[in-house]
Amino acid sequence: MIKFEWKKLCRLRVFIFFLLMTILLIACLFIRNDMQQDMVKAERVEFFRHHSSEVTSQLVTDQKRQSEIGEGADSTLEESIEVGKTLYAKLQDLITHITEDGHMKALQLENDVYELAMHYQSLDKRYPMSQPEMEDEIKLNNKLLKNELPKENLAISIQPAVFMKQTVQLLVNTFGFFILLVIIGTPIAREFDDKTIKLTYVLPISSTRMVVSKWISLVLAGMAWLFVVFLSAYTISRLFGSEVKSLFNYPFFTKDMTFISAGDYVQQSIIFSVIYLFVLMSVFICLSFLVKNTLIVHIVLFILFSINLLIIKNGGAHPLLPWSYQDLDFTVLQHEAASWLGAIFSFLVTIIMLLLAIKASQRRDYQS
Repeated sequence: MIKFEWKKLCRLRVFIFFLLMTILLIACLFIRNDMQQDMVKAERVEFFRHHSSEVTSQLVTDQKRQSEIGEGADSTLEESIEVGKTLYAKLQDLITHITEDGHMKALQLENDVYELAMHYQSLDKRYPMSQPEMEDEIKLNNKLLKNELPKENLAISIQPAVFMKQTVQLLVNTFGFFILLVIIGTPIAREFDDKTIKLTYVLPISSTRMVVSKWISLVLAGMAWLFVVFLSAYTISRLFGSEVKSLFNYPFFTKDMTFISAGDYVQQSIIFSVIYLFVLMSVFICLSFLVKNTLIVHIVLFILFSINLLIIKNGGAHPLLPWSYQDLDFTVLQHEAASWLGAIFSFLVTIIMLLLAIKASQRRDYQS
């Protein structure tokens, strides 16, 4: 029965097309990132040039004031001039190393800049970043220096681990899961519309086996899509992306402002996306047997996805709740450690949904 359902899904041209389009989309994303690497460097240089201009304008003003009142008249003013000169010099040095791709030296210089900038702000001077922002950047830079990794733009990267995160954020989300479910779930839901489900009831199989077979076939199809997503992202970026050591040690900030390594992030993304598939497909099977109408099932699913997305975006996501993994990237980054209680709860929800579907599929309760 499982083999029959699986073959039925594999024959879907739209599913094969969906897999191919996924690969193409990931490839286009990588090409776009690769083409914009020079722009990333230019934006980073411009970012610190703006900081340098801000310091320069204040430095010129302070030097004019010093010439008016004379040297030694205001110790705070003299200190701010001295710190401003040092900060300006560090910024110029940082810009030079960014331009010349001196990644490790640039990270250390960036930390020096932020330390001086915080001192500069303590002297009632302006700097374009707040102290908490600079402290977070110093924390990240220290982690990168420890792992000997260059800083990446998380939105435009060709480093394999960072690119995989971007792919998860782009595809393994509300939109991706909903499109996947519509494509692979429609043939099963449509069996009730065209009455072909009656043929299944003629077969000498139990309701449990019928429901579980359909659920497993959907989970396998979903896993095939996830396999394509993760493998394509890794393979393309590994073959054509930047080569760095210990690439899966790249740190990502969590909601708690702790770090989760890229390796742990990818591992949790794979595990919890599969677990979410278990829950999602069981909910779909349950709805299909309860409602017995493709259009209504899709409308209900759209409403559920939309409500859940609003809840997640308004702070309702928690690793313990299985439906939170509808937005995988957002939920994985909630905490550094994985929520295995969430996995257990997901399995319980899956079992409950399947039991409801089995109950609804009983021959005596079936209405054509």
